[in-house]
Amino acid sequence: MKTAIRAGLAALVAGATVLATPAQAATLTQKTGVCHSGDFGGSFTLKYETSGGFHHMVGATTSSGPYIGDAGNLLLRISYRDGFTTHTIYTRSVPTSGSTSLTLPSGLDVPVTAVGNASTTFDNGTDSCVATVSIT
Repeated sequence: MKTAIRAGLAALVAGATVLATPAQAATLTQKTGVCHSGDFGGSFTLKYETSGGFHHMVGATTSSGPYIGDAGNLLLRISYRDGFTTHTIYTRSVPTSGSTSLTLPSGLDVPVTAVGNASTTFDNGTDSCVATVSIT
């Protein structure tokens, strides 16, 4: 009797044991683009996570000038192309004094099947340049 109960429990446990697949972990990516116009230049780093079929924008950092503390403006634009349609999902213009850190709002998602890019235009009033990174 004990053997039959043990065998029954072992069969029940074996049948009920389902190994859960590990959750797909988000992959954090950082990409940097640089640009120059004469002595003036800029550097732009975009941070995003990839999970669930989307690239989720997290944040961006920039630096510009030839000199620390150079004042100017920057324009950040994030977009992706899906077929023949381009979707601009974020545009922001902010003043900068050489170095800027941006926290991006949630919901800025680029499908992994689309061709995405982010560009930052740096402008100090005299010179300007555009740094671009691909979102892949």
